[in-house]
Amino acid sequence: MAVPQRRQSLLFDVYQQAHFSFEDYKAKDEGKLNIPSNPEQLSIDDLDMMPLSTSFDKQMLLGSPMYLDPEEQEEKQSMVMEEFSHHGTHSSRPVPSDASNLHLDEYFEGDDPFENAGQLRAKYLLAASQDCASNIKYDMDRMFLYPKPLPKFWKFAKDERLNDESTASDYEYTESEIRPGCYFPTLSEDQYVEEEQLGVPKRLGKVHYTGEFFEMSHFQEEFEAHKQQYGKRSETHGSCEVPTFEEFRKDFLSLVQTVQCSPLSEIAQRRIYYLLEKFELFQHLNAKSEILENKRVPLRDFYNSRKVDRDVLLSGCATQRQLSEFIWEKLNVEPHRIVHRTFDGKELTLSQIFEKENSSEDPMAIGLKVIDDEFLEWYKNDYLITLNLIPSKDAEKTLAGKELYFYLLAKIFLDFDNYLDGEYLAEIFIKYCVHTLEKSKYQLAQISVDFKFYENGEKSWWNRFSHWIAKWRLVSHNIRWNVRISRAYSKLFKRDRVKNFQDFLDLLFGPLFIEENQKDVELQFFLMNVCCLDLVVSSTDDYLWQEFADPSTDPKNWMAKGDNPTISHYMYHIYAHLAKLNFLRQDSALNTICLRNYCSTLSNRTSQAGSEQNFTDQVEALICNFLLCDAGLLQAEYMWDSSPLIAYLYYLCQIPVVVAPLSSVSLFSSQYTHRENSGVFGDTVMQASRDITEGEEHTYRTSPFMDMFKIGMKVSLSSKSVLFNSSYTMEPLIEEYSVAASIYLLNAADLCEFSRTSVLCSGFEGFYKAHWIGVGLKKTPFLKCNMGYVDEWYDREPDTSARHNVPLIRRFYRKHTWDQEWDFIRDQFD
Repeated sequence: MAVPQRRQSLLFDVYQQAHFSFEDYKAKDEGKLNIPSNPEQLSIDDLDMMPLSTSFDKQMLLGSPMYLDPEEQEEKQSMVMEEFSHHGTHSSRPVPSDASNLHLDEYFEGDDPFENAGQLRAKYLLAASQDCASNIKYDMDRMFLYPKPLPKFWKFAKDERLNDESTASDYEYTESEIRPGCYFPTLSEDQYVEEEQLGVPKRLGKVHYTGEFFEMSHFQEEFEAHKQQYGKRSETHGSCEVPTFEEFRKDFLSLVQTVQCSPLSEIAQRRIYYLLEKFELFQHLNAKSEILENKRVPLRDFYNSRKVDRDVLLSGCATQRQLSEFIWEKLNVEPHRIVHRTFDGKELTLSQIFEKENSSEDPMAIGLKVIDDEFLEWYKNDYLITLNLIPSKDAEKTLAGKELYFYLLAKIFLDFDNYLDGEYLAEIFIKYCVHTLEKSKYQLAQISVDFKFYENGEKSWWNRFSHWIAKWRLVSHNIRWNVRISRAYSKLFKRDRVKNFQDFLDLLFGPLFIEENQKDVELQFFLMNVCCLDLVVSSTDDYLWQEFADPSTDPKNWMAKGDNPTISHYMYHIYAHLAKLNFLRQDSALNTICLRNYCSTLSNRTSQAGSEQNFTDQVEALICNFLLCDAGLLQAEYMWDSSPLIAYLYYLCQIPVVVAPLSSVSLFSSQYTHRENSGVFGDTVMQASRDITEGEEHTYRTSPFMDMFKIGMKVSLSSKSVLFNSSYTMEPLIEEYSVAASIYLLNAADLCEFSRTSVLCSGFEGFYKAHWIGVGLKKTPFLKCNMGYVDEWYDREPDTSARHNVPLIRRFYRKHTWDQEWDFIRDQFD
């Protein structure tokens, strides 16, 4: 007798029909990734309730219960969008029309200030060739990739080049090599070796990585062939025309006036509240559906989805423990190696460095805690902001005692320009950063390095740093570079390094326009891997003025007794020089470079750029970033402390933002003790307090990055400086994600959306973005994603979730919500 089979759940059948009615279309598409489903393996907990079909239910599903649907209008939809229109969660796209019109057109005479702001942004970005369409590295047919991409299923552990037999036989010794009484039987592994027995390590860090096989001569051949094929052959170049500083200042002040408009700020705050609540409603209604879609994606989860750390500082690429262990190892293995030459020509060995501050005659008595909190405080507050940025041979003359000891430690182990040609820093970088990233395969990073201002006549920083990369073969498929520019004009002026602000700009950009350097293959290789120039805006920047010069003063005439120019002054002139550089690189069929800047941490410092209008440094930095930067905003947590209209503009234009929650927590703990009612929400702005009786109440939750994520901003997580953020693992980026997931109870869809956004907004080439998340600039009938107002990335397949594991439900929610916000804005000014 046959056993009767239980029929399939009616609930699941309806769900299948509603959510996956495009199955027939998928079967016809050979390029579609096949995602199998097995109803027998699903439980009722995997499903949401059936969506009802009343008007109110549709409005609830859309998160717009207070809006009325306008008259139905015909819309041109692609074939795929028509198939997806039956998707059960967001089936239609009504234009939200508020029942109570805000009458904003009365304030702006019919002009849409949001559209005008977007057009201003597009004008500046396109003029500087910062948009993705102007960058050849996103052109799949003409791009130049070197080294060539690794095979599709490459794994570090299975690469025979990186797992030679020598490593497996390290502990196989003959009787003649055995040394009784030693833990390490061979002489080469003995902890104490004489100077003449010491040899340079065969490979840095005693670890393998793909850059070992990089050959500069082969790169030069490929590079010249690419330029010959795609570059312009005429020696005469056209002119690069960018808006003048007067035009920029006019646009800047008009945008400041818009940001300070009370009615617009009020509606922006309401819309941000609305977007936050709408996302909460979306998650309540669709959490199970997202889980189901994640389960249907084969062989892909958060851990094997690509994720990019877009701002890792080279000065903090190793943890405190790793750095201490590295120094301890070197002190044991090569104590007699000469590592430093003083200003008077005296050579010092490694053991002599530690004898300076060690009361014991044995330098190794210092123990494993070489890098302590006192050193880190000095390194952050003294070395990085002055001694590192403005190298001087006379620096040692002004230091003594513990400061001199700290300086020697930083110079020997954490600097690339020293007696050892940066060997120790290269070894630290390879061992603790490059090797770790390559072994993980799915973690990548943009490394940010500080630009140093050398004296005129000396070899420029560009040549020195590119030579350091080439010499130690610091090349990896997982690494790209950013260059950090500090506002150091006043410091340089006091040291007689510059006479005016134009000299500062010449130190920065002059070497890049020299014909000799344009033929320097090491420099060109480095520039090919540079993604962004980052202007650092810090609370430690010189602020007080003596002369109060006109903010519109030309750089050649800006001396001002060494007064530091305004943020907008720095930003515009760096932007203008970068535009010229991009113009030349575009003519040579080379990649262009984008601009970023930091958000000021101080919301109470008045900007000196406004003669008629009053605003803060924070607003100045944010508006400059909005107008001039395509690569996004750094240290973006502080944007939430500013005007809600700025945050809303960043959302509408989908400008990428980078946050470092763990680094921000340590910063908040040391500087802030209570909050004050202002900013986007009434309880988000932190103010300094000197009340020692008031306890510190701040936790990880004080960072607003999750609110920024919920409303739909392009948020990327970064570890920033693992040396200062108390990182305790070998994978600091995963640590950032895991802490966020633990505190905010994030699911796979949330984590994968973070990781997908980091890839989309990164500076990695178009080939990698197409492979990792399935997007390209070429127009397709599939889903598209706007980024930065000027760039549109199109899916190359009907469903790319198998590449990044972000459910279609989540992506359609983001797309429809963003479209609705623009429709709402336009409706107010029609």
